[in-house]
Amino acid sequence: EKKLRESEERYDLAARGANDGLWYWNMKNNEIYYSPRWKSMLGFKDEEIGSSPDEWLKRIHPSDKRLVQENLAEHIKGNTPHFECEYRIQDANGSYVWVLSRGLAVRDSKGKAYRIAGSQADLSARKLIEERLAYGALHDGLTRLPNRELFMDRLKQRMKRTQRHPDNLFAVLFLDIDRFKVINDSLGHAVGDQLLITTAKRLLLCLRPEDTVSRLSGDEFAILLNEVQDVSDAIRVADRIQAKMRETTVLSSVNRNTAVSIGIIIYNDTYTQPQDMLRDADTAMYRAKALGGGRNQVFDTSMHTQALILLQLEADMKRAVKNKEWLVYYQPIISLADGKVSGIEALVRWNHPELGIIPPL
Repeated sequence: EKKLRESEERYDLAARGANDGLWYWNMKNNEIYYSPRWKSMLGFKDEEIGSSPDEWLKRIHPSDKRLVQENLAEHIKGNTPHFECEYRIQDANGSYVWVLSRGLAVRDSKGKAYRIAGSQADLSARKLIEERLAYGALHDGLTRLPNRELFMDRLKQRMKRTQRHPDNLFAVLFLDIDRFKVINDSLGHAVGDQLLITTAKRLLLCLRPEDTVSRLSGDEFAILLNEVQDVSDAIRVADRIQAKMRETTVLSSVNRNTAVSIGIIIYNDTYTQPQDMLRDADTAMYRAKALGGGRNQVFDTSMHTQALILLQLEADMKRAVKNKEWLVYYQPIISLADGKVSGIEALVRWNHPELGIIPPL
């Protein structure tokens, strides 16, 4: 009796110290003992839970029930060394909490399980941390919008959908705040952050719930219009954004009307990678900015060609000094009063080996 009492005390101390709920399933009479901690973990009093296996299984989230039953059955059959499963279970308030259940079967001489004992641990705190980390990995910390990684994933999935259903079109908008650097330099980065947050809120007001708006980096935003009939739908959304952004914003006691440049592209079957669509929307946005900003620009292939030409020209320019392609032209400055030369301008000209003289512009 003394040894039995000591054993019971050790068991009770271990159970309370572990802070886990314990359960013991007698498979001969199909009854389960649930410890007080098992019940209180779900917000129930001791007398509110019976000894039926259904007290456990009926509370498992419908999406998780099959997984728990399969894992449990596999262990009872002897196919796994122990039972272990993470799942959601309903508490007394009707909410679902994450738990981890573990168990080990006791078998007879023929290997048949006749009882199984285990524990249930509350994973709510861990799951909350995991959810926050997952959210932070896919969202911008300042605006709380999806970040580039999440946007590109959604764009990739949307492209796959249209590849299966070619008539189901969508559009991508690339947006940049005009003269944003001036705000940062003159009013400070805190004010710049305020403008970014305001921009994010205004963009959301212009879109449907199924659309996605993302902050890619700095003052660059991308928008995935989930469904459009043609380019005119995307232009209407861009016009709505332009109007919303022109509303007065108070920045550090300064009233300011914000202008944005927007590049627009509609999906076509030449695109196989999401980054190519985003690149071309970005190219169209830079064209809008070059034309004075505060406007929309729909992408066409000539923009990509022009961008490649400029890129090649920049590469050639870096080699021009080494190859001695620069020429100096002297231009006299003549006084109209007496017709005499009063000075000289020295002008650099670039004599490209293939294109000839490149104009300064």
